[in-house]
Amino acid sequence: MIIAIDGTSGSGKSSLAKELAKQLNFGYFSAGALYRAITVKVLNLNIKENEDDKLEYLVHNTKIVYKFDGEQNIMYVDGMNVSDKLNTEEVSNFVSKISCKEYIREFVRSLQRETKEHNENIVMEGRDIGSVIFPDADLKIFVDCKVETRAKRRFSDYEKLGENVTLEHVIADLKDRDYRDMHRQISPLVMCENAFLIDTSNTSIEECLKLIYNEMIRRELVTREFFKERNIELDN
Repeated sequence: MIIAIDGTSGSGKSSLAKELAKQLNFGYFSAGALYRAITVKVLNLNIKENEDDKLEYLVHNTKIVYKFDGEQNIMYVDGMNVSDKLNTEEVSNFVSKISCKEYIREFVRSLQRETKEHNENIVMEGRDIGSVIFPDADLKIFVDCKVETRAKRRFSDYEKLGENVTLEHVIADLKDRDYRDMHRQISPLVMCENAFLIDTSNTSIEECLKLIYNEMIRRELVTREFFKERNIELDN
């Protein structure tokens, strides 16, 4: 089974996808983490967003090893663990400027599709999973959240990383990111027609998971016995 989760930046889709995969004992894969890993290398080499020759050479000469230990992404770029750099403000501000480039997206797509060969059951999250990577996914989920709520969450994350940034700046950045994601020519962020919408503005992860489980049953993807075998309690 393939569960494709797409959504806006900072909406909580990564946290939701990780917990969903953990509870269902599915494989987990994050497209965003791959784009961020590439961005770390780009920034380290001081390559500009318009230097396409250098960027294209970089992706064809980069080795990424991706692991998920059940709690967090472990990302190695050319043998170096860059996991602690993936969510810095610098990477967050730059990633969308290069992730829209076709040769970079194709590099990431190839890594994403390889996972299907090694995992019978996958939860994969990103921005074009249901629309481009796995249009035949068994369940497509779209996660959204009010921009102010998303900004507060991201601002808190930046504070923990010691970043010097204001909440107003984070709100502006998220609005700009949303616009770029939804209006780019290549694989724009869209909600697929048959996707299940989840608004995380005032909904906990536990409540979101129950909504997903009920939807899986409603669509006859699994039975209640499926969750019972995994010691997952459902509402009556």
